[in-house]
Amino acid sequence: MSRRRALATIGVLGAGSVHAGRAPKPHRMKPQVDDVLVHAFGEHAGVPIVATEVVGAPLNAFPKAPDGVVRDGSLHNQLLLLRLEEEAMTAKTQRYASGPFVAYSASCTHTGCEVSGWLPEERNLVCPCHGSRFDIADAARVALGPAPKPLAMLPIERAGELFRVSGKFSRRVGPEPL
Repeated sequence: MSRRRALATIGVLGAGSVHAGRAPKPHRMKPQVDDVLVHAFGEHAGVPIVATEVVGAPLNAFPKAPDGVVRDGSLHNQLLLLRLEEEAMTAKTQRYASGPFVAYSASCTHTGCEVSGWLPEERNLVCPCHGSRFDIADAARVALGPAPKPLAMLPIERAGELFRVSGKFSRRVGPEPL
């Protein structure tokens, strides 16, 4: 093998390994169609959420791929799964819901903090960092700023008692880039 050919071969192999290092990491990938929603934290982390568990306060969830990979490598994949009376939902909310169940991103559109508060009387999710509130019946419309935009909705469908992702987020997750 000539020196030129050997160097070219090394260059191709090196470029391939750099490219392979940039391959998407499955646990950081955005939710994919057919991912199942699983408990995000606690003793049931990674276990599929069943419909009868979704009562009262929102449940923290992550998508889990059919091959078993939980997509928990990014806050942008953390979801809030809720049950809401269908009559209270706007038409846009209903398009992303599965009956009375709806899934929202837990990443605030202000600075990207984890939305973790819940005001059941107002049906508002609350970001603890700066107090933004989101109306879950109205497609997570900003009810109180400083968040500039609604939370992203993730379309879901029921698969028996489980929940599956049925499409892409309604909008960019988290804050807009600077």
